[in-house]
Amino acid sequence: MLKDPLILTVILECLALLVFREKDIVFYIYWTAITTITNVPANLYMTYVFSGGRVGYWVSVAVIEALVLTIEYLLCLAYTRSQRKSIKYSLVCNAVSYFIGSLIIMIF
Repeated sequence: MLKDPLILTVILECLALLVFREKDIVFYIYWTAITTITNVPANLYMTYVFSGGRVGYWVSVAVIEALVLTIEYLLCLAYTRSQRKSIKYSLVCNAVSYFIGSLIIMIF
């Protein structure tokens, strides 16, 4: 169960990088590692630890997404040395994976 959202997130976030026409292949590998590092604990928490109601669920999602976004921004910044690129990549990649993932959950 854990691997499916993780695989989907990694794929969606790497596809989102294509929007920026990122040509650095090593960066795609780095971004895949970043996404895996941040999303494994997030998925584990939401799958096995969280036990609240509907409001608690959305609060947890918001807090976790904010943490993931911040960590991914900082790790991206360490590689790119560009605040603008790091913010852009982190926001867009996470928005794409969050909204498409949410749509898939609603449909299925």
